[in-house]
Formats: sequence, C-alpha cells, structure tokens
Amino acid sequence: MPKNDKKEKINFSNDEEIRKLVVARLKVISPDTIKCIGNEGTFSRDELIEHVNRGDKIGRTIERVEMEWLRALKRGIINELYHENA
Repeated sequence: MPKNDKKEKINFSNDEEIRKLVVARLKVISPDTIKCIGNEGTFSRDELIEHVNRGDKIGRTIERVEMEWLRALKRGIINELYHENA
C-alpha cells in the first residue's frame, strides 16, 4: 500500500461520522438508562443523544468515552478484563 493510501485510510472518520456512530450506540441502550458524567451531572439516554448531536462539552465527553471503549474492544482489552473477573 502506498504511503498516501495508508494516510487516507487512517483519516477516514470525521466528526459527523463519529457523532452518528455514538448516537447509534446510545439508541440501542434502554431509554431508562442513566449515566453519570463526572461532576457534570446525571443524564438519561435521550439527554446524552441531545448533547452528542449539539456537540457541546458533555456530548464531546460521551464521544471520547465511546471511542475509547471501541478502541479498547478492538485491542482486546475489554475481553481480557472480563476474563480476569470471571
């Protein structure tokens, strides 16, 4: 693979694609789910989706957390943690 192709492949995601992915992940959890975001407060699933769509501070935090989770899942870290505690 030429260098330029590799660079393009790494940078395929943009903010809108990430936002759509995070919203899709949030939509599959129960509407009754409540998440606490540090000292920012407690939020319902629908409130989190609103924050992600707005792209505000809480929305960006949720995006970062979800992307870190997916990266850890890809690397197998999540699997290791579950097996250690089993």
